[in-house]
Amino acid sequence: MQRPFEFTGRIRSFKYAFAGLWVMLKTQHNAWIHFVATIITIAMAVVYQLTTVEWCFIILAIVSVWMAEALNTAFEFLADVTPQNFIH
Repeated sequence: MQRPFEFTGRIRSFKYAFAGLWVMLKTQHNAWIHFVATIITIAMAVVYQLTTVEWCFIILAIVSVWMAEALNTAFEFLADVTPQNFIH
């Protein structure tokens, strides 16, 4: 049974997404490195006045790195909850 579109449901989804990002930043040291690299990259892009196309490539690269880090974190959490006797 499909539920109708609910604006409050979308807001709740973003709340969970930001909570997940916060967990990733709290638990993964590499996420902090990616965060600093993201800030430096954006600052340098502003300084060098990138074109719209160059901004698109920069944003694509940043999002790709963050998605890879998020997936890696999710897989690590899943591996942590997997029973050790199941892995034989």
